[in-house]
Amino acid sequence: MKKMITATLLIGAAALIAIPALAGTCPAPQCSIQTKAKSKQAGKTDYKVSCIEQTSGDEIISSVTAASDKEAKELASKKC
Repeated sequence: MKKMITATLLIGAAALIAIPALAGTCPAPQCSIQTKAKSKQAGKTDYKVSCIEQTSGDEIISSVTAASDKEAKELASKKC
């Protein structure tokens, strides 16, 4: 009986430690570029990028400045 209680408490403690670590993760969101405009920074473009978070379905719209479409999507996905 004592072993079962101890095991249950250890499993519960492990879950409490793991859950906050998982909360900060964001599975690769799907992002699409909404607008592009010439930036004041040489060789860069200002983007508005819309990303759909996979777990909640929320849409996150980010403004980023990047040199390419690919870089803009990567920067926006990190803001999720």
